[in-house]
Amino acid sequence: MLQVDDIRYLVVHCSDTPDEDGLGATDIHAMHLGFGWDGAGYHAIITRDGICHAARPEYWQGAHVKGRNHDSLGVCLIGRHDFTLKQFAALEALLLDWSNRYPKAKVVGHRDIQETHKTCPNFDAGAWWARYNPLAQKRAMVMVATAPIYRVPPPENQPAPAPETEALMGEEVALTAARQHHGYVEIALATDGYQGWIKADSLCAIPENITGTMQAIRTACCIVTAEADVKSAPLASLSMGAKITILSTEGDYAKISLFGRAGAIETGYLPHHMLASRQKNPRSDWPAYAEMFIGAPYKWGGRSFAGLDCSALIQLSLGSAGYRIPRDSGPQEEFMQTAAKADTHAFQYFKRGDIIFWKGHVGLCVDDQNILHANAYHARVVIEPVKDAIIRIGTTDGKPTRHIDADQLLTLLDNPASI
Repeated sequence: MLQVDDIRYLVVHCSDTPDEDGLGATDIHAMHLGFGWDGAGYHAIITRDGICHAARPEYWQGAHVKGRNHDSLGVCLIGRHDFTLKQFAALEALLLDWSNRYPKAKVVGHRDIQETHKTCPNFDAGAWWARYNPLAQKRAMVMVATAPIYRVPPPENQPAPAPETEALMGEEVALTAARQHHGYVEIALATDGYQGWIKADSLCAIPENITGTMQAIRTACCIVTAEADVKSAPLASLSMGAKITILSTEGDYAKISLFGRAGAIETGYLPHHMLASRQKNPRSDWPAYAEMFIGAPYKWGGRSFAGLDCSALIQLSLGSAGYRIPRDSGPQEEFMQTAAKADTHAFQYFKRGDIIFWKGHVGLCVDDQNILHANAYHARVVIEPVKDAIIRIGTTDGKPTRHIDADQLLTLLDNPASI
């Protein structure tokens, strides 16, 4: 029986059968039974459609590399040379999982671990893994719509707690420490420097030689469709701040890329107006971005239209106007403190773009009477009279701590200090 500490190699094979044959996992099983073996000798078989089929249990010694079955796991790609992108995507996902659970193991090809005349798997598996393993580089990219980030890795086999924040599709993360723990990796989000732990399988390697223009989503939420037609199949639901690459334009639509495993690119379409301008307008009406979130549910640590908290609302809205600010309300208040009104003028008169801070909470004035904020009391993003909010919040969290002036804020943001 194989133990975790036994595994030194993760061996990539190919069936070395014609690519067009379309061999199945059951065919491999029958073939190996014919050899007199106890069924398929691999631990996983990846067919041409990208489905990863379980074969031998991982605790059961395989029959795939003579002389090394006692310290290895094996996976077989069906085919000979022209493997599909779906196969490579499935291989990356499997190797990520195995590498996490068998941290001492090295990814190799069959030809690299045994003296053999075979060229199996007919490509350099080690070099391929070094290129596409998102954890092998210093930076990686988020490949899912939203990925929770936790202060510490959630306990194994238990419900995960509320995240500290979320990363959005297309955002980059730094993996300076490269620490891993049961499927999570320690990162720093490039957007705001937020540090924490994210699921490794939510990341992909940053694509090489990206052709096109990288832009961010500028509306609260949008659906990526398979064709330039609102009635075509939905591919993804993206929130404000998610980043995609524009490949071309087709009428009112932009053709975009959605990056995934092993450099695979899926194309989709978005209306042009949902993409942010690359040019920052310092006097843009940035509160209009926040108003797009009215009605979105409140979610502690959330950072998307599916659920967000008060400080994420401010960060995403200013981000869409081209301004980079910290993630949490405490650091936001500290960052904006030089734009605060003097005590004698604070919390009396309000105008659009003013920001009000409490200890642990923040809201945005949309006019001289009302405030917009994501809050647990209403369980969503709402507009309410600012003076009513000050009284209501004061009963639990105390008086507001700082009143940021809209005009002074824009002056500060045009000459930002380091976050």
